[in-house]
Amino acid sequence: HLGTSLMGHSSGAHIALLMIVERARQRIQTGATFPLEFDSFIGLSGPYDISHHFDYEAARGVEEFSPMKPANGFSRKAFHQHSPAILWMQHLTDISERSTCIQNHFPPVLLVHGINDSTVPFTATAEAARILRSSGVLRLDEVYVAKIGHQDTVMEIMMGGKTYDAVLYWLQQNAFTDSDSSSRVDVMNNSKL
Repeated sequence: HLGTSLMGHSSGAHIALLMIVERARQRIQTGATFPLEFDSFIGLSGPYDISHHFDYEAARGVEEFSPMKPANGFSRKAFHQHSPAILWMQHLTDISERSTCIQNHFPPVLLVHGINDSTVPFTATAEAARILRSSGVLRLDEVYVAKIGHQDTVMEIMMGGKTYDAVLYWLQQNAFTDSDSSSRVDVMNNSKL
């Protein structure tokens, strides 16, 4: 049994991480000690900073067609309120004891992104991972899959492939260990793990 993982792709990864951030904030503020609802979080190709993603869409000339802007409030301030990594940093300004406290309230995280993603650049995942890690989320791994585009990550979860192999391997090896720190970055090429 691999436990219960919360997984999302693209905006689903964004929304799922928002939920985890909000639940962690509530747990920390109330001093909750009950078990986490999920054993892990897996984000596939997520736009975790809405302001940056809006700029990326504007550079491609698709910002007016995209649902990202209206769904997230039409302003930079609203974009930040809907960006999980930024929101997490804002929540932490009130918390004095960081890592030990945070690790009790945040599940292990795997962020996966295809290098050839032209819808959401893989740098979105790298930036979110950097922010989360710098704020005390230490059980976090990143996997960047070569020759994989935006839709490919979720298709490979369903149909098999490098993304599926990486996620399954991570679940089997890392998601439920008691280690305090996990900080790996893998770049997969055409070979198996």
